[in-house]
Amino acid sequence: MDRREFCLNAFLASAALSAPRICCASGDIDGHIILVELTGANDGLNTVIPVKNDRYYSLRPEIGIKKYDVLPLDDDQGLHPSLKGIRSLYETGDLRIFQNVGYPEQIQSHFRSIEIWERGGDGRANGRKGWLVKQLAELGVERFDAPGIYLGGTGNIFAGGQHYLGPHSIGKILSSENQDASIDKSTVASKNPLLASIQRSQANHNRRASSISSKLQTDKKMFRIRGKQLGGQLRTVCDLISANVQIPVFKVTLGSFDTHVNQRNQHRNLLRELDEALTDTVAALKRIGVWDKVAIMTYSEFGRRVEENGARGTDHGTAAPHFYLSGNVRGGIHGGMADLEKLKKGDLIFKTDYRSVFEFALRHHLKIDQNIFSGFRSIET
Repeated sequence: MDRREFCLNAFLASAALSAPRICCASGDIDGHIILVELTGANDGLNTVIPVKNDRYYSLRPEIGIKKYDVLPLDDDQGLHPSLKGIRSLYETGDLRIFQNVGYPEQIQSHFRSIEIWERGGDGRANGRKGWLVKQLAELGVERFDAPGIYLGGTGNIFAGGQHYLGPHSIGKILSSENQDASIDKSTVASKNPLLASIQRSQANHNRRASSISSKLQTDKKMFRIRGKQLGGQLRTVCDLISANVQIPVFKVTLGSFDTHVNQRNQHRNLLRELDEALTDTVAALKRIGVWDKVAIMTYSEFGRRVEENGARGTDHGTAAPHFYLSGNVRGGIHGGMADLEKLKKGDLIFKTDYRSVFEFALRHHLKIDQNIFSGFRSIET
């Protein structure tokens, strides 16, 4: 083997291993789930505020949201003043708030806890691979252009799976020009059957990448999604959905919510970005005509402690509320209010297992009745 053939073989092998593996689509999928990870652990008590609870204000004299600033949801609780758009979605019935979400034996390590959320375990048992991997495999990944894509943060929720796309993969697809077209494939293939197989796989990838790229080029809608972090990610999601690219699950990320010091300004700005980006995304999905087929869900590794610390911030806690937005959901609040009278070592006690929320999304929006979280079914439509 001469140097030219050696380098060519190395290139082909590398290309085949690193290329995103995309599956053929077969008909429209039932719906889409957009997962929004709030990295660093969002402070739930300053997101959904128990405005009538004096204990909230006594435990948070510096960072508590003033009663007159809270956007009311009902007589007892309301939203942070940065969440005006999300409050409007609540009023139109497009928002369901799941209160007190967590899991047994809450772990307060960022890395370990988000791994638990994304692998489907809890503090007492190890999770499986990324929970979406097994679930979407049972659906049959051949139905999709790709079963899932993450546009920010890590892809742990897809850990152990194949055919999933990350931000670099989608970037390659958007600029795909079949860069290996000039390679003399026939020469290498005739000498090495293994490389011939690799070449066919790479060519197959290029054709499918070209198909996705072609769909995106054909669809000329322009979506304006605000937000330095979330805007670009959610704009790509809307572009893909508008172009009818068959991807059931998207993951985007906003951070950092690890507000140990001087929380007020940082948290206000993060919630404002979340509000603007999600409000714009809902408007875009309505424009596309698919809002009743999409669910947008927030999640975070844990909440914050009930009592503020000495640095005008909050430390790692346990349960927290999360948002579930859709044109096809019964709006309102699930799980009542955060109970500040019954704490466990200064932390909220979880009442809604996060796996029941994921089960609800799989059943209600991807139409998967018997799913891997069926044992946690406790939420009715």
